[in-house]
Amino acid sequence: MSTMLRKRGLLGAAATAIIVYFGGMQSASALEKVRLLIPVRNIDEAFSPFVVAKEKGYFASEGYDVTLIAVGGSNESAIQVSAGNAEVGAASPGEALVGVQSGKLDIRYFYGLYYSNIWSVAVLPDSPIKALGDLKGKKLGVQSMGSAGTTFGRAFVQAAGLDPDKDVSFLPIGVGAQAVTSIRQKFVDGAVYWDAALAKFKFSGLGLRELPVAENLRALPDVGLLARTQTIESNPKMLTGIGRAVAKGYDYSMANPKAAVLITWKTYPEAASKNPDSAAALEEGITVNQARLGIWSTPKIGDKHGTFVSDDWNRLINFFVDQKALPAPIAVDHVLTNQFIDSINNYDRTAIINDAKKDGSSKPQGD
Repeated sequence: MSTMLRKRGLLGAAATAIIVYFGGMQSASALEKVRLLIPVRNIDEAFSPFVVAKEKGYFASEGYDVTLIAVGGSNESAIQVSAGNAEVGAASPGEALVGVQSGKLDIRYFYGLYYSNIWSVAVLPDSPIKALGDLKGKKLGVQSMGSAGTTFGRAFVQAAGLDPDKDVSFLPIGVGAQAVTSIRQKFVDGAVYWDAALAKFKFSGLGLRELPVAENLRALPDVGLLARTQTIESNPKMLTGIGRAVAKGYDYSMANPKAAVLITWKTYPEAASKNPDSAAALEEGITVNQARLGIWSTPKIGDKHGTFVSDDWNRLINFFVDQKALPAPIAVDHVLTNQFIDSINNYDRTAIINDAKKDGSSKPQGD
């Protein structure tokens, strides 16, 4: 081959490499940006399906560059999505239902996440408070006043015959060490927190006693993914893609919780357990992760991730009406839709599970 031909060959190869390189860049830049709100101050292993969906490329494979944004609670998540400051939000349905009914929030749920309630009222083990009715005149700590814990805390005490506006005070005490200190030093008499937070309190040396809650309250549906009504009408492809990626993240997390926890901790190092024993720390993370993901499904939905059970949501709506959180019932189809569920579940679930099972991320670094 002549020198000229060799040069042409090299130039052709270089040109091809440049095209491939910049083509790849263009492909990456062509991903549609989506802001997805997570209703906690700090994203941790309880939200591994979202982190896994991002880090394993499930969002990207659907065509989306997703930014996970931690916010101060479900109420803030719903408000920000309705205002157009994010495309998708995870939120508990308390204030969201109130906002939809009043017309102040233009949102609708499109993918169900939690099929039972994550909230509890908890007190110190030696507290004289034994039941919700004993909370009269007491102070309850919540992550923030925008947290769904405030909404459900009010509902719990009202169900016990108390007036949440007069009989109980709700105080924001944050999360982590700040919350632990507030509870331990009795700045508050109890706290309304979600399951994963209570588990982390326990791992920090603060074991709390949950007050008994009626099963009809415990089994109420909770957090789901929501979007603006306009988005549901104009961009079903995006919502389907986001839902499908999250569903894949859930499948992965259930198939290999160790890897899911480690992926989350690598992305959010501040979420990692502070236990100096790495094996014990990982077990703590898995405990939190699996306790939360245990309510991501129910026999009522079969194998269709994200399906809303209308009867349960009607029960939730009636509960809020009974507790005077809602002035009147609202039609279920006005607050949620199952229209994307079949498409969301149209993927090779076995492939995701098999990939998770063989993922070496399940080995802690240094092992």
